[in-house]
Amino acid sequence: MTVRLGIMDYGAGNFLSVVRAVQAIGIEPLRIAPESRNQSAALSHLIFPGVGRASQAMRALRESGLDEVIMAHVQAQKPLLGICVGMQVLGRFSSEDDTTCLGLMDFELRHFRELGVNDPVPHMGWNDLDFDAAPDPVKTKDASRDTWARDFQGKDVYFVHSYAAPLTTTDPSIVLASTSYGGVSFASLVAKGPVVGAQFHIEKSGQVGLEMIQSFTRM
Repeated sequence: MTVRLGIMDYGAGNFLSVVRAVQAIGIEPLRIAPESRNQSAALSHLIFPGVGRASQAMRALRESGLDEVIMAHVQAQKPLLGICVGMQVLGRFSSEDDTTCLGLMDFELRHFRELGVNDPVPHMGWNDLDFDAAPDPVKTKDASRDTWARDFQGKDVYFVHSYAAPLTTTDPSIVLASTSYGGVSFASLVAKGPVVGAQFHIEKSGQVGLEMIQSFTRM
């Protein structure tokens, strides 16, 4: 299958970093912005990057109509990857500005202080992925939990975030991997059907991140 990958550009600051990461694995991505969203129907894969606040991301999506692009892509059962805030708004709700999110997955975001974390916030730097968090194998389209676990168990990836989806309030069936910070375990990699969300910055996670993007493009 020919990969026709798009990256959403709705003002998120890490758009160009994601573009460079995708180019590093030999794929020239399409920029999907409000003025070019009609190209999205021809995509095979879509990456939804994000930095900043969940409320800002949701407002930008709704005002630009790019939320409709995401929903149409998911309804067509095509692979979608949300990164950092791009993952967070896949859930139901974020306590950051009391934000209602896209509702594609059953989790909610809480500030680390709300979760009782006394360590420095944001959680910033390298931390590892634990694929033993999910109670059962979770199947994504053409990529099982076992495949991701075999390739990425215990690997260090790069985080910068103040809000997280605690395992205690996250549907366990969507959890591919978890990470712990300040005594709290949170969902760091989630999946439901062909939709995958990474709380960490894949595009800043070195060779491991590039391998994950490559794995995503094989879905």
